[in-house]
Amino acid sequence: MAEEIFLDSSFFKGLIDQDDDFHNRAESIWKNLKINSFRLVTTNYILDETFTLVRVKCGLEKVKKLRNVLSEHADKILVTRVTENDDARAWDWFFNDWSKLSFTDCVSFAVMKRLGLTRVATFDDHFKKAGFYIFSTTMFVRNDT
Repeated sequence: MAEEIFLDSSFFKGLIDQDDDFHNRAESIWKNLKINSFRLVTTNYILDETFTLVRVKCGLEKVKKLRNVLSEHADKILVTRVTENDDARAWDWFFNDWSKLSFTDCVSFAVMKRLGLTRVATFDDHFKKAGFYIFSTTMFVRNDT
């Protein structure tokens, strides 16, 4: 079975927005993910958050571009629906005193735990704090402190 990588909103935004600080890294990670045939997983919450973020920050044309990228790779990206239990488990993380922690991040943590995922393509350090490995172009990093 192929290794599974969770895709976060910050990764998608970096990939689609050439003005994003993480654009070059996101493109490099995307190439690595495709070359190595990783199984890619995200959620309906992440797509909701990303479409809104990209529309507000970049405009509707970039949303269309992102939708096209997702459509082109629909066979490689599994979109998992968030469950009621995921929402409930998200509260375990949400009350952490972590600056700018979003509820969507916490739901992502719960989904990743439910699916047994440990690796994530993101530029959001909250995933490291929650104990997940962040995918870079050459390795996974995790903060064990």
